[in-house]
Amino acid sequence: MDELSAISSQVGCNGYYVFTLHPDEDVLVHGRMFAPAIGISEDPVTGNANGPLGSYLVHYGICRLLELDNQLSFSALQGEAIKRDGGMRVHVKIDNKKPVLVQIVGQAVVVFKTEIEL
Repeated sequence: MDELSAISSQVGCNGYYVFTLHPDEDVLVHGRMFAPAIGISEDPVTGNANGPLGSYLVHYGICRLLELDNQLSFSALQGEAIKRDGGMRVHVKIDNKKPVLVQIVGQAVVVFKTEIEL
């Protein structure tokens, strides 16, 4: 994690999303999000990674076979390695072979709740 934090300051980013694609399975993407530079060793589930991934897949034509009526739609699973599995659906509207709208759909679970008085 220390090395990722050091690299973050060198390249000007705060996180890294690594993923694998499984085009013949119900869940297309299995991913992991690391952002130790901002205090997050591993984020169990993040739309901030999977949404842009949808645009990336369209932009680079990686998932052309999954496009349907000018839209890419897929499931992503994250958090498996830290036993906090979670998933979402990612929808990318495509116009002229370019991503124009990204939507993330899923359910959230409250892990903890607190109040702060100022």
